[in-house]
Amino acid sequence: MSKTKKIKIPSMAEIMVKFKKEQNSKAQRSKYNATALFDALQNTKVFSIVANFNGSGDSGQIDSIEYFDRKENNLVEPEGKVLGSKLEAGHYWNQKTNDFEEKPEREGDFGELVEQICYDRLSAHHAGWEINEGSYGTFTFDILNRRIDLRFNERVESVRSTSESF
Repeated sequence: MSKTKKIKIPSMAEIMVKFKKEQNSKAQRSKYNATALFDALQNTKVFSIVANFNGSGDSGQIDSIEYFDRKENNLVEPEGKVLGSKLEAGHYWNQKTNDFEEKPEREGDFGELVEQICYDRLSAHHAGWEINEGSYGTFTFDILNRRIDLRFNERVESVRSTSESF
């Protein structure tokens, strides 16, 4: 005789509590990382950063990250790790080994940190941004004023229906 193990299926209320907790955690991490980023860029030539994103069909990505000086000239990404930053732990694709690799929470370089801030903010405040028709937009990092502006554009499918009898 085989033993069956009972699996407790969480209620919708329990699922929503967990979801809200994850959203709050990501919102807090995005603020924490933004502070670390602004601190690290304080004495550099970087005046602003522009990150464009796009998502649809259950997939989304940061399309580009550009760094600008005061005169809006392009700059190369600063080198090195951002001290005190926190990249999310998880599994990442290693192109050399063609396999997933587990990475613990760690400090990130400038590009990784900008991506983490953007993804965290989208997940915390625009959950599902990459689902179905998706969305697109731009994060603009104002280094001098220590502010991030988000221009978020949600794609919406519309249906026009008519009916008539004759």
